[in-house]
Amino acid sequence: MTAMERGRDMQAGSRWRAGWLVAAGGVGLAVFVLLYRQAFPQAAVTLEVTRPEAVERAREFLSHRGATLDGYRQAAQFGGDDDGLAFLQRTVGLEQASRWARERVPIWSWDVRWFKPAQKEEWRVGVGVDGRVVRFQHLIDEATPGADAPQDSALAQAERFLVERGWSVADFDRVESSSRKRDQRTDHHFTWEHRGTAVAWTGAGDTATGSGAVRLEVDVLGDAVGSYRHFLKVPETFERDVQRTMGVGQLLAIASLGLTFVLVLVALGLTIARHRHGDIRWQPAFRLAGLVFALALIQGVLSWPMARYAYSTELGWGTYIGMLVLILLLGTATYGLWVLFTATAGESLGREAFPRSLGGFMDAVMGRLDPAERARASFSGYAVGFAILGYLTIFYVIAQRYLGAWLPAEGPYSNIFNVYWPFLAPLTISLVAAVTEETTYRLFGISLIKRYARSTALALLVPAAIWAFGHSNYPVFPVYLRGIELTIGGVFFGLAFLQFGLLACIVAHFVIDAVQIGMPLLTSGNPAYVVSGLIVMGIALVPALLGWRLRTAGSQPERDRG
Repeated sequence: MTAMERGRDMQAGSRWRAGWLVAAGGVGLAVFVLLYRQAFPQAAVTLEVTRPEAVERAREFLSHRGATLDGYRQAAQFGGDDDGLAFLQRTVGLEQASRWARERVPIWSWDVRWFKPAQKEEWRVGVGVDGRVVRFQHLIDEATPGADAPQDSALAQAERFLVERGWSVADFDRVESSSRKRDQRTDHHFTWEHRGTAVAWTGAGDTATGSGAVRLEVDVLGDAVGSYRHFLKVPETFERDVQRTMGVGQLLAIASLGLTFVLVLVALGLTIARHRHGDIRWQPAFRLAGLVFALALIQGVLSWPMARYAYSTELGWGTYIGMLVLILLLGTATYGLWVLFTATAGESLGREAFPRSLGGFMDAVMGRLDPAERARASFSGYAVGFAILGYLTIFYVIAQRYLGAWLPAEGPYSNIFNVYWPFLAPLTISLVAAVTEETTYRLFGISLIKRYARSTALALLVPAAIWAFGHSNYPVFPVYLRGIELTIGGVFFGLAFLQFGLLACIVAHFVIDAVQIGMPLLTSGNPAYVVSGLIVMGIALVPALLGWRLRTAGSQPERDRG
């Protein structure tokens, strides 16, 4: 066979593999789109108000109650009652749970607070997804003077407040009343349960071990209503069952973190040893670590609204800001050093064990990658990413239908609503995770075990398992299921590393995370957040569009020469 014939055979084989890869990616994407809601259950509740709208409604509510907010700092974040939703999902089913969340009880809300540093008094208001105030609290010092009203007078005041909020007290049974004498006032607490909303919880022994119900709570502090809450009371036995199970997941995740720490220490040792022999390429590794540091720093800045809301007034404001800055810098520096040492040691080992898998990676970091190679890595990464998305979707459909697995449903909301510019959060989070985890578990982990254990199978399996069980603290039951799912997924990533290279793996990881994290924006039902979701998906397509453009540009001279 002539050299020309061998070249044609290689090109034909390459086109055949590319065709199968594109087909796998297309099928995976189709499966993800068609079965997404079956695999990852979501409550059907629309977010009708944005953060600014929620803040304005909370301010109006307090203004009507005579609160003076001048001089107070304001913070807001989005949150949900995960236990409440999980309880409803397990007892009445997801469809009914969604209806309850829309009509009977607020599961999600914007939580707004007004506070002053070093002062206990503050105001907190919860605004539901439909814009109604679902709770509020006026925190005051125990020594604040007030009335010593008898309990029956306080009860009448609490009932008037509920009527003003649109409730019919006749639909409720009062289940708790208590009073507490303070230094200069008497406080009263009342709880009502909505008739017809009790839901029994059956534990592992198939016997009822408690019940949940929709409740209202009102506190009267002296002579004024000081707090109000509309919520779902969840049985303590259910909460304990969930916490006990999640404790096992936390243990698995901590064990994985410990093994990852060992990997990073080994990477540090190998970097030092190989540096002495002149076998470490520092410049590209420093660039990669700098990229991760910058992205993690941006993510920390974007998360300022959550940090502001979490402020404890016992601390001085300047002290709190200083602590946040130090934590952010130390955390981002840790990420940067993590990537620096796993990249240096991994690249050094990879040149010996899997030189083809590193093809173009360091050139890409240095900005010198050939356009054709960039296009190839981009397309391969997208195909691998979509194929793995399809696998994850099928895995959970099968696990829920045939293996007794269950996933607590999510609303179309997540922590990305709590950051500045929500469309940026999925991108920064995804890029940090993709670079950090692929350099650690694929580049370094696979190369390390292949180099010293001489086994490709172990090299694929062990880093995949360490990476996978680090996600066991996610609410998936049984808790070991996430580890099994991602161990298989990690092996797929490893095979992609061997076949298509590290750069394709990073693109694939980024695509998977960006799509999954960005989906809550697309499904929120709120036009502003849907637009943010579309921006996320559009930016996530940039590598693919760039690859297509580069490929087109690269083929133009060939056509001109023909």
